[in-house]
Amino acid sequence: MLKQARLSKIESLVNEKKYVSLHELMSATKSSESTIRADLIELSDNGKLIRLRGGAQALNDNSLSFELNVEAKMKIEPEAKRKIGQFAASLIPHDSFVYIDAGTSTFFLLDYISTDNAKFVTNSVIIARKLKSQGHTVYMIGGEFKSTTDAFIGPLAMDTVSKFTFDLGFFGCNGVDKEQGITTPEFEEAMVKKAAMAQCKKLYVLADHTKFGKKTAVVFHPYTPEEIITDYCPESFKGEGIKEIGK
Repeated sequence: MLKQARLSKIESLVNEKKYVSLHELMSATKSSESTIRADLIELSDNGKLIRLRGGAQALNDNSLSFELNVEAKMKIEPEAKRKIGQFAASLIPHDSFVYIDAGTSTFFLLDYISTDNAKFVTNSVIIARKLKSQGHTVYMIGGEFKSTTDAFIGPLAMDTVSKFTFDLGFFGCNGVDKEQGITTPEFEEAMVKKAAMAQCKKLYVLADHTKFGKKTAVVFHPYTPEEIITDYCPESFKGEGIKEIGK
């Protein structure tokens, strides 16, 4: 495939699917990994897409309410999420009662939990299943199931979570903005996050570097730098107390 045709194909696929992995692009264009990486750099430099480790994400002017599914999110910045998760897990005290929000950043912390006798509550099926397989005591928040994010949401989920008090909570997000705050695209999911946060004595928002400066539709928490854990943040966010783990 000639270069211009290949670039057009990549741009079209990314705009259509919103996120496409490196291997999907290699297959679709019958090109090598090095070729696709070079193409993504060129398209990113020309403002055609957002280049991510392991793939590319669409530029979308109407993206305030758009959300990738869990499978696609798992492929975005996995190494950054592992580092964030490892640090977050180290903050869990022994014998504590912990809320873990649905999300891929929160999912990655499960591999690093070494705390004794902690009990967990979550609104995510995959998180609950993994915690149970690790031998932890886990309670599931019920409600309306949202398959895109693998989360139980809605009034029942909010009512259930309000009956607990947590020593610590970990939350995912889609955007971190100084003025707007911490955001996610969907209202009912945001309200469950907000309800769970209100029950936490201490909480942290797990956000890899791609979330900074990004705004989505619904604010669920104010911008509170000392509650944010990231791999690294842009210069405009530095020096404010954000916990940076490093690249």
